[in-house]
Amino acid sequence: MKQKIEKSDLEKKLTEALNPISPQKEFIVSLRDNLQKKALVVIEKPDYLLMILMVLSGLVGGVLILWLLQLFFNPKRKEE
Repeated sequence: MKQKIEKSDLEKKLTEALNPISPQKEFIVSLRDNLQKKALVVIEKPDYLLMILMVLSGLVGGVLILWLLQLFFNPKRKEE
């Protein structure tokens, strides 16, 4: 008998907590449209030319810096 009372209390609490809602029709229509549309997916290809230019400019800059350092700090340099 006590279990039936607890079950009915539980059912009342669940009914109060889980009140069904009725969403607006516009929301349902927009949700259905959004779910049915194909997603726009864009796959970007890497720009290899830009990467190559960046690497080459780094190498040229490094060589230039080494050349300038050697030019100024070389002890074997002849002074005229």
